[in-house]
Amino acid sequence: MTKLSRIEEVEAIIRRKRRMAIKELEQLTYSSASTLRRDLIYLEEHGLIRRARGEVFLNSSNTNEESYFLRENKNKNAKKKIATLSRDFIGPGMCIYLDASTTVFELCPYVCEVNHLIILTNDLKSAQYLAEHTNPSNKIFEIGGEVRHHSTTSICQDFEHSFIQHFNIDLAICSASGIDDRFVYEKSLNQALAKKNIIEKAKNTILLVDQTKFFHTGFYKINQLSAYKTIISDAAPDPKMLVAAEDCGTEWIY
Repeated sequence: MTKLSRIEEVEAIIRRKRRMAIKELEQLTYSSASTLRRDLIYLEEHGLIRRARGEVFLNSSNTNEESYFLRENKNKNAKKKIATLSRDFIGPGMCIYLDASTTVFELCPYVCEVNHLIILTNDLKSAQYLAEHTNPSNKIFEIGGEVRHHSTTSICQDFEHSFIQHFNIDLAICSASGIDDRFVYEKSLNQALAKKNIIEKAKNTILLVDQTKFFHTGFYKINQLSAYKTIISDAAPDPKMLVAAEDCGTEWIY
């Protein structure tokens, strides 16, 4: 079992139990004490759990986001499918914004094939990939700010809001931590506000979400469904969500 698979298994058990003895977790995962200790330290450093007196607790806050390392390999095929469905929305000469997420990153190889783009992003990994692989006619702007720990995201609301005023954004391509039949959600208040600023500035916005985000709520609201021109997912949404999107004029592609 790879380190990633092992950590995902440990995380899934703790999320299900919410509180348990470390000895019990050791037995359930068939891990040695030293291996499990390293995995728990990793999860604790990323804000997902707490350890105390021989027990492990799921962090009570819903605002802790997994590290990029954990997220980038989850639902990989779903993210690639979403990227394929999204590629035709980008055309030559557009000014686009790429959100910082593992889902939006999968779109980068397709972006590289398009000519004369102005590309804005707050994702360090996307910016680096595009700088190395994109068509030379394209211009890339990393909008800067504070880089979040265990992340490739840079966040600076005031700077973003000021900087993007110099651009006429045709299309913002965003992700989210959750979606239901009314709102789209994010785990971080800073991220929610930053995305809201971008969406308000862009002429159109498309939302990329895989099916694991359906009916995930309890985070910070970004916007109502009506703020998005199109929602793209890897699978059909619940009929309640689909009807809600249709009622507000939002197209849902899957």
